[in-house]
Amino acid sequence: MVRPLAHIDQALAAPGPGGNDFREGGELMESPAVAFVRSHLEAWSNHDLETARGNLADDVQFFSPAGHLVGIEEYMNGPRGLTQFATQVVPGSLRVIAAVGDARNALVMYEVDTEGGPIGSKTFPSAQTWVLDENGKIQVERIISYSVPHIV
Repeated sequence: MVRPLAHIDQALAAPGPGGNDFREGGELMESPAVAFVRSHLEAWSNHDLETARGNLADDVQFFSPAGHLVGIEEYMNGPRGLTQFATQVVPGSLRVIAAVGDARNALVMYEVDTEGGPIGSKTFPSAQTWVLDENGKIQVERIISYSVPHIV
């Protein structure tokens, strides 16, 4: 399903040459992968971890600076897995900043608010890429990060 992006000013959203946006009747639409990832983010950020689990391919891989998780159990329940982080997120705090994608790939920048736990209360920004498998499940998720050199 492709849904209109209500928050985008259609006059400012010129057609892209590379096909990263979807247009239906001249209206900018959200790609299938972006729509799926948004629903995944909504699920776990509102503590619906069973729905989040159902979005995963059996062989899902998660890459982050903190580690590499493989399989649904590690992704959900391993050290530094989704459950550990998601339970600290304030339900309803998800804010999607930007998103682009196609049928199977998505890049989403978002932030959530956290409380308690090891990271305490803060706004947690993230940019991640997702690849969906042939069944439309999350196969690969990568946190995009960088390090800033320490200047002395």
